Parts: sequence; C-alpha cells; structure tokens
Amino acid sequence: MARSVPPSFRCPISLEVMKDPVTLSTGLTYDRANIEKWLKAGNKTCPVTMMPLQDASVIPNVIVRRLIQAWCADNGWKRSFKGENIIPSNRVDTRDCVLFFLKEIATGQNVQSAVRGLKQLAKESEENQQCIVSTGGPLLLVSLLWVNGSDLAHEACEACEDALSVLALLCRNNSETESLVMEPQKLSWIIWHLQHSSTGAKLAAATLFRTLFKQDDSREVIGKAKGVFEGLVNLLADNSLNSKAQKRVVKVMGSACESRANRMKAVEAGAVVALVNLLRRCQKPCIERVLATLELLCATVEGKDAAASLPDFFPVLIEKMVRVSDISTEYATACVLEVCASNKIETLQLALEAGIYPQLLLVLQSGGSARVKCKVQELLKRLHSVRDQCYL
Repeated sequence: MARSVPPSFRCPISLEVMKDPVTLSTGLTYDRANIEKWLKAGNKTCPVTMMPLQDASVIPNVIVRRLIQAWCADNGWKRSFKGENIIPSNRVDTRDCVLFFLKEIATGQNVQSAVRGLKQLAKESEENQQCIVSTGGPLLLVSLLWVNGSDLAHEACEACEDALSVLALLCRNNSETESLVMEPQKLSWIIWHLQHSSTGAKLAAATLFRTLFKQDDSREVIGKAKGVFEGLVNLLADNSLNSKAQKRVVKVMGSACESRANRMKAVEAGAVVALVNLLRRCQKPCIERVLATLELLCATVEGKDAAASLPDFFPVLIEKMVRVSDISTEYATACVLEVCASNKIETLQLALEAGIYPQLLLVLQSGGSARVKCKVQELLKRLHSVRDQCYL
C-alpha cells in the first residue's frame, strides 16, 4: 500500500517532492529551482508568508534532503537529487542531521525515514558513528526494538531492520553500545527479532550478533542467551534466502562457533542438520564457509554423533570433496575424518556405502596439497579395516 508523501517534503511552490531543498531567511524551505525562479522574477518576499526578505540568499537544507532521500529509498521512489551523495561538509552539518533524525524518532514522526537517514550516515564514516553515539543514538535505536505481543506492523519491522543495522555498525567501534545491547532485556528483544521479525530484520539481527560474536569477551555470553542458535538455525533452513544472505548467516554461525562452548549449543539447536541441508543448495563461496563451520562442529563429540546419524551426511560431503574447489576438498575431507575418527564400525561402513573410497583415491591422484593428502591417507587407513566387510 503506497504511503502519502510527508507535507514537509513538498515544495510549497510546486507541491512536488523537493530535489534540492534550500531555506530562506524566513526559515521556510523550498526546492532551489522554484525559489530561484521566484526571486529572479523580481519578487522580494517569501512566497508563503509574503514577508519581506532581508536577505535573498538561500542555504542548502542538508537535513531535509537526507530525510527525503531516505523516504524515497524506503518507498521505492526513483529520484535524482542534487548533491545526492555529498557527505555533510563539516561536523556541524553531521551533528545537525543526527539530532534532527533522533528528534524525529523520539517524537514518532517519520521514524522509518529517520532511522534510514542514521543508517546512511553510519555507513559513511566512523566519525559519523561516533557522532550518533555521542548524541544518545544507541539508546533511542534500541528502544525501537521493544516488542509487546507477538506481532509487528510491516513499517515497524522495516524500522527495526535499519535500527539493528545501525547498532551493528556502532558496536564495531564502541564498547558502550556493545554493553548496551548485551543487557539481558535488550538482548531478549534482539533475539525476538532474530526469531520472529521480517526476514530483513532477522538478517540484520544476525549481523549484529556476528559483530558481538567477534569479541572474545562477549562471544560465550551471547551464546548462552536462550534462542540465539535456534534463530540462526531457522535462518539457515530458510529456502527463500538468496546466496548473499545465506553466506551472511553462515558467517555468523562460524564466528559463534569459534568458542567450544558455543559449538555444543549450535549442535543442540540443529546446526549440523541445517548446514548439511544448506550444502545441497548453496553456491561455491557459501559452500566453503559451510564446510569450514561444519569442521568446527564435527570436532565435538556431539557434532560427530549428529553428523553420523544423518543419512545424507556422507553422500553430500563426498560430493563436495571433488566438485567445488581445493578449499572445499580440504574442509570436506577434514569433516569426514573428524566423524570417522571414532573408528565406529557402523560409521565407517556408512561412509563406504556412500562411495567414499573411490573419491578418496581420486583426491589423492588430483595433486592436492600435502595436508589434504595426509588426511586422505588417514581416512583410507581407518576405512581399510572394514572395507571388505562392507562388500561381503
């Protein structure tokens, strides 16, 4: 459903959405082309108030321009803007923009566009991020994530998506923002969005968690929070995600699994199953990351058991040994070796029945790295003792 254009975005002269808003000495804002035409016609008054102009100069209204840009992007409007990609010329411009956006959010006016404006500023530079932090932005952004009940309007979901994206950017370089989002109550809101919000907001929440998982002092704290790994596993299982989004979620899981304690949590949440299923449908760059994460999980006892119990584990992993890249060959071989390291006869037989023996020989003949060949030889040793039994 199309949303009406905020009246403040329209030029009072043409009633069209402004492309290059400028402000007169009276404080009213017009589109530059229209007000300059008015002034060149010999008029010396403000078109709306008809007050005499003490100064005929105009000042670019950076704040309004950014709000209009954000609103148009939000609503699928394709418009060209003068100075569209211009960063505010100085710190005062940036601070004014930030304060205006925060005021809009605090008063509930054009919230979605204001948050989008903050996102654009945060992406431009670390200096802008620091400005958002110093003006109290993180607390206001986190407050948008509060949920009461089990449903959010579409507009609120989109505002939350951008708020989560901004917080992820701020957490990279600001420990205070990181501490804020890690407070139990705030953390529960983010997890709610990871599990129940729109797909876009889920991905934004996952990106925020990746930033937190990268920090040694917060990795296991986040991992202990109820619902984090369940939310990530559900995203991995989402067939509607494109390859870029799949890779994004796998990166989050990989960062989380750098902690041994988190690996156990991930396995319990069903990460091994989700990753093996994802291998069937993802593309090359994602395949390599999936296999790298699987190797971490299969290094745990719980991960070995989960993988060995999956009927598709060996067929899928064996396929990725030779048909993707040298990197995937190494990771896939390492995963299979981890699972077979228990030397359980039934596990080794499952591998043989899936056709691993000829594939291993093919890897040996393909001229791979010494590290890969060493792992292949180790696997062949373990498989040799049960190979004959498998074909009796």
